[in-house]
Amino acid sequence: MESLHRSKSMESLHRSKRSDNAMPASFRPIQKQTSFRAHKAVQELTINKLHHESIGLVGREKETETLQSCLARMLVVDGHNKNDRKKEVIFLKGYSGAGKSKLADSLEPTVKKTQNGIFVRGKFDLNNKDKPYSGIVEAFGAICQKIARRLQSKKNKEGNLSDIGNEILAKLGSSAQLLVSLIPELEAILPVSDEGSLGDVSESNDYQAEQERFKYLFRVLTQVLTSHCSPLVLVLDDLQWADLSSMEVIDTLISDPQNSNPFMVIGCFRSNEVDESHVLSMQMKDWSGKKEKYGFNMTDIEVGSFGVDSVNQIIMAMLRIDDADITQRLAEICFKRTHGNPFFLIQFVAMLEETELLTFNLGLLKWVWDEEVIENETMSTSNVVDLLQARMRKLPMKMQQLLQYASCLESTFKISTLGLILKNHAIPGSKTEPEEDVLTLLPKLVLGQYFERCGVGMYRWVHDKVQEAALSLGDASTSLFQFEIGSILYHSLEARELEEALFVVVDLISKGGLQRRSEFAELNLRAAEKARTMSAFRSAAAFSSKGISLLPRDTWTTDRSLTLRLYSMGCEMELALGRHEVMEKYCSEVLSQPGLSTLEKLPIYFTKFQKLCTIDSKYEETIDLCCDVLKELGCRVPRGTSSPIKVMSLLFRTYRKAKKTPKSFFETPRLMKDPTQKAIMGFLYRLYITSIYNSSALRIVFSLCHQIELTLKYGAHDFSGSAFCMMGAVAATLGDFETGAYFAEMGLLIQQSVASKYTESLTLCAAYSALLGWTNPWQSCLAPLWKGYVCGMASGNVETALTSAMNCYCSLPYLMGKPLTSIETQCRQLVSQSEDLKLSDVIVIARMQWQSYLNLMGRSTETVRLKGTAFDCDTFTSDVPLLGAWRQAIDSNLLVFFGEFELAAELAIKRGGGYKKVLQTYFMVMME
Repeated sequence: MESLHRSKSMESLHRSKRSDNAMPASFRPIQKQTSFRAHKAVQELTINKLHHESIGLVGREKETETLQSCLARMLVVDGHNKNDRKKEVIFLKGYSGAGKSKLADSLEPTVKKTQNGIFVRGKFDLNNKDKPYSGIVEAFGAICQKIARRLQSKKNKEGNLSDIGNEILAKLGSSAQLLVSLIPELEAILPVSDEGSLGDVSESNDYQAEQERFKYLFRVLTQVLTSHCSPLVLVLDDLQWADLSSMEVIDTLISDPQNSNPFMVIGCFRSNEVDESHVLSMQMKDWSGKKEKYGFNMTDIEVGSFGVDSVNQIIMAMLRIDDADITQRLAEICFKRTHGNPFFLIQFVAMLEETELLTFNLGLLKWVWDEEVIENETMSTSNVVDLLQARMRKLPMKMQQLLQYASCLESTFKISTLGLILKNHAIPGSKTEPEEDVLTLLPKLVLGQYFERCGVGMYRWVHDKVQEAALSLGDASTSLFQFEIGSILYHSLEARELEEALFVVVDLISKGGLQRRSEFAELNLRAAEKARTMSAFRSAAAFSSKGISLLPRDTWTTDRSLTLRLYSMGCEMELALGRHEVMEKYCSEVLSQPGLSTLEKLPIYFTKFQKLCTIDSKYEETIDLCCDVLKELGCRVPRGTSSPIKVMSLLFRTYRKAKKTPKSFFETPRLMKDPTQKAIMGFLYRLYITSIYNSSALRIVFSLCHQIELTLKYGAHDFSGSAFCMMGAVAATLGDFETGAYFAEMGLLIQQSVASKYTESLTLCAAYSALLGWTNPWQSCLAPLWKGYVCGMASGNVETALTSAMNCYCSLPYLMGKPLTSIETQCRQLVSQSEDLKLSDVIVIARMQWQSYLNLMGRSTETVRLKGTAFDCDTFTSDVPLLGAWRQAIDSNLLVFFGEFELAAELAIKRGGGYKKVLQTYFMVMME
């Protein structure tokens, strides 16, 4: 039996007995108009449309209140409590379509009401998991766009945002270019340098340093942004698909102790896709464990499905009906079909309208439906993807075509990209329809709740389930279709556009079941190199592996350069991921090629060095590798034990050569160009580092002497400045502080001509920690040491950076007589940062210093023993000479300070004076 339902407002309208003329124009009887005008009038009506905008957050009152309270807590300013937590981490978890993103968006109006607040969203993409940082890049790009628009307005010309670009550039320098390559929108808010560009970024060969550098750049960028845009709210959607590199960046941002500005991260993820072994689950446990230490709040909100009552409220809102009894039975049917999933529910009701199971009667001015018919005819609808596909198949072929094209792209896409595909690709059957361009089709698909606008020239899918349904529509999911789309983009996009869409294009082309072809192998190499610069090693390894698989069988003969680059990249990235068997396989493939020169094999040798020295700690094998490579390059290194007389002769000969060289050489040195000599310098530096670990003093001197002689003969290299400073430390160890200071000054002069922050941090640390403190006031060493810290963090040379910070904030201030309270605070912060970076030696030294200051302040039950909250000498054991030397120096200092002179003398006799030489060799502050 048919049931006709009406809202109370409509019933009252009929009972008013108003004439046709008294009714609004759009309500007058349609039969009195011409057919054309009638059709147009019906199209322009809004009363007969489903009111999606009226749904709001029906049924989410409790969750909304929790979100708003978190935001309010972050914004509270308490002048009496400087330790208030200004960072909030919120996780919205639930099934797909539960309304997590919409719930997060409920904060945007509140954030907009603040003076400088910014609310942005970023989404991780299932279709493009190999694209690193995708959600983070999208969010930060949106931040930069909003700042750029504000800067263009008169209101902010002189306002809070006017100096934001200068501040970013001042703190990051040329390293900002690395972020610009990842976030192109950032360039719009940065000032242009005199040369019209932001300069080149110097890179090190250390993949671990690259990874730390990238996290540091994001950390500094966020510090600046949050200081100008308060509060800053980042919504990261579909966090279950985030890559590991993104997780590390998120961790860096929320656990940054130096950022006390209001900052909120909202992570939305599908709880049914994240089990105990998922990387997100493990990361959340880690965040929960350290929220107290780093001062951020963490909140979990479960976003579940609706019950029948909430489903009824949504249907009432969509139909503009006030009486719950009228829609109760319809709500029960919808609940049964959709299980209360909000997104599924909305799509289900839309399907009812499109199939005319739910219609608006213009004569009666009410929605009408037959519950029995709906129940019978919708029984086969089992999931939302099937439902969406059924809706899509009723669209004109041109619209279906556009949906399939867009499904191959990311969740957010450009109109121009979609138009390019539409122009160059055709689906059978689509040509029979009237020609329509993308600008005509997109608004119709927006009206159908498939897409939504998200910026100038940009659209995005309203939900990933819609994209999933479109991808399964027709041939869109087939490898041939995706290959064709990728090929169109590869051959049609402009160079800059192709670079921005490189990961998408490579992914599409690679899905096409390609035959071995060098062109596509090189395309994968480009993607691997781009991923490597972003420290996205997993993606870089995947692209390298795919590229290698596409190489022709005779590739070492036909395209040796491409083959070598792919294997070298793959070798380094597999090492970074800890997949040593694959790395060794790649190494063997390259080293077995008889026609390769030593220079061509150099990247493989660098990777083998990294594994032997930093991972396996096989120092003798590492030294043998360095000696073998140097020998191949024409530089002979003495094996075994060399005569001390020969070594001292080499040392003093190098002293004389350096001192006879005019100062003008160091002020404006020519740069080393010869590739062989540059390679020798690189491996001499690695030999020096390994010799320190292996306590091989003779090889230390040999490697430094040869680095200096090569610099004087062939010009300055990245490692020249640090080599001069390290040679100065050798002179200081022998008691010649004047020569030590001379080499430090010359090293600093050379470093000014070398564009490498990595080696600049080494040079500054060596010069001002160990050498110039003997000849210059200690106060003059503080600023350069701070610069050494900044350079080290910006380049990923974190161990040198933290060593500079330790001397700048702990060791030198103590020697200068600064207040112990401030030194103790800085020491505690240094320990925390060292622990985050897992720098074991720096942690121990910093903790020993920290405990000594606690002893001196009377905040320990001990006086002359390093035992307390920061360090426990009874449980500490180590064979590392550096740590033993620091322990002896600090023990002696405490004994003398507390008047235990006899014990201090006994300790000195027992342990000897070797610790001073060790500390000088390691470039620490020396104490008499």
